[in-house]
Amino acid sequence: MPFFVVSCTDNEGTVEKRLAVRPQHLARLEQLDAEGRLIAAGAMPKDPSNPQAGFYGSTIIVDFDSREALDAWLQEEPFLKEGVYGHIDVKLFNKAFPKG
Repeated sequence: MPFFVVSCTDNEGTVEKRLAVRPQHLARLEQLDAEGRLIAAGAMPKDPSNPQAGFYGSTIIVDFDSREALDAWLQEEPFLKEGVYGHIDVKLFNKAFPKG
């Protein structure tokens, strides 16, 4: 299965919405992790010690059967549906390390 890097950029002024919707977002990532399809995921904070400063966005590396399957999954992403993410960029990824 191919790996994909999903780079998500937050809209300005959405930190409160991001924090409110976060449990739904995390539940979906936890499901991918339980299925063994989540390679890495995390937010890109403007100030790591202060979540209220906002976020640049998020990066997710996932394993999906196809780009179409990933796109279908992304359509249900709470941060996208609620307007937190303003832009999502997807690129194929060749994982070299860690091995396994």
